Amino acid sequence: MARTSGRRLAAVAALLTAVGLTSACGEGTEPADAAKNPGTATSAAAGEPAQRTEPLTAAELRPALLTAEQAVGFEITGSSARDGAAEETSYDAEETVSPDACRPVRDATKGDGEETAAAQSTMYRGKGALAPRSTNLLSYSEEAARTRMAQLREALGTCDRFRFSNALGKAAVTSEVLDAPDLGDDTLRYRTLSRLDEGGFAWKLVTAVRVGGVIATMDVQEVTGPLSPERLATFKPEPGADEEVIARLVENVTDAQDG
Repeated sequence: MARTSGRRLAAVAALLTAVGLTSACGEGTEPADAAKNPGTATSAAAGEPAQRTEPLTAAELRPALLTAEQAVGFEITGSSARDGAAEETSYDAEETVSPDACRPVRDATKGDGEETAAAQSTMYRGKGALAPRSTNLLSYSEEAARTRMAQLREALGTCDRFRFSNALGKAAVTSEVLDAPDLGDDTLRYRTLSRLDEGGFAWKLVTAVRVGGVIATMDVQEVTGPLSPERLATFKPEPGADEEVIARLVENVTDAQDG
């Protein structure tokens, strides 16, 4: 894993955990036999490209994560990958979302127990930056990926306000749907603001792109203490700085699907 700044992580880790903004795939290793089972079907007609029929494995997802050469202007601080769904933690089990129909907005960057593999990385916009970018790749059958994106779209249509509660606190959340770039097979973008009952705020900007059976998300996080509305607005994450790397990430996933 790349070297990280302990001082920077210590400054934000507690608040990120309190509002559930951190995500991880777990310590995954690439299976030795993954390359022998790429999950593609032989084309029936000569000269036609083979069509993928199986979800990508962790070994196929991990190379689709952004590299240091691709993420120009950013510092990648770590990555991981796993096959199968993540084990539910006690923290996940204790969290409630009200209304529950808004859970897809809250959990868009997480696995839902139906994914077959996942890969994740974290990066910052230059050394000393405090706002992390979390990239998450979730592999499904194409039908399951379509369903999950549809659930997120439906939730965004009705969940402009909701609340969540977990072992570390409670928060009221407002969300707004933003214009999404024309990437992949389906793209959604939205921004949320969590107002923590204990004081402080957490912005989150999420871009979710489906490419076949893979859902790629990038979320930008800004956590602050108590601020005036005018000061708070200056921390609102905007997508412009990330458009190039998001597009490159989608290209990587597309190549992995075609491979």
